Amino acid sequence: MIVIADSGATKTDWRIVENSKTIGRFETIGLNPYFNKQEDFLNALNQNFPKDLYPSKVLSVYFYGAGCSVHERGQDVSHYLSLFFSNARVQAVSDALGAARALFGNKKGIVAILGTGSNVSYYDGEKLSTRTPSLGFILGDEGSGAYMGRLLLRAYLYNLLDPEISNKLRSQFNVELGHILNMVYTNPRPSAYLASFVPFILENLENPSIYSIVKETFQVLFKYHLSVFENLDEIPIGVTGSVGCLFSSILDLVGEENSFKVSRYLRYPIDELIRYHSQINP
Repeated sequence: MIVIADSGATKTDWRIVENSKTIGRFETIGLNPYFNKQEDFLNALNQNFPKDLYPSKVLSVYFYGAGCSVHERGQDVSHYLSLFFSNARVQAVSDALGAARALFGNKKGIVAILGTGSNVSYYDGEKLSTRTPSLGFILGDEGSGAYMGRLLLRAYLYNLLDPEISNKLRSQFNVELGHILNMVYTNPRPSAYLASFVPFILENLENPSIYSIVKETFQVLFKYHLSVFENLDEIPIGVTGSVGCLFSSILDLVGEENSFKVSRYLRYPIDELIRYHSQINP
């Protein structure tokens, strides 16, 4: 029996697999070693792991998570998980590697994770390398839901949205300046807060100011993270994450304007990761 987890900033998808078949599934909060400690990991598992299955029977755990690309942080997560899965061999690696394996298996390509946050890497079929660092929601996260939310709130606070959209925003959210600043600068999950405006953006996409926010989000993604690759039009590009997939038509348009094309969209990597690891653990 093996466990596979795909963890982003907002949630973690867990699958329990035996003989290449999924026998259990559950969801927890997003678990990131920069924001969550041992207690958070154990509480999430104790509360959500299926009661009719036994953690002691799990032999391998593959955890793909934001924050695990740094070796020491990945080791911390491996330790936390081994306390719950006492008989398992645990691997905790980056969510980017999980996306790469889900999108390309053992083939080469550019991997773009566009969800709450963002990450762009090159995958050689085995390992990842980066041309640009992932800087998080304050300095980076171009192409992400957090970036879109930031642009939306900034446009609202600077009175750059048309009155109809501003009124809609006020009717659905608390957009008082003090509340926004508190949620961004003192809330423990600011990226998730900013990305929580993505459904509103999707719902009002026909509005020119909203459409321009989405397009700008992908234009800066290209400017800072995709344009650094030589022969970009010759390299397969795969996108995972809800934001990239929900707004794929606009990303495709930005691609047409900048001579690149996304070859595959995959909103939920977890099912492809099951297939990948089932080949290793038949």
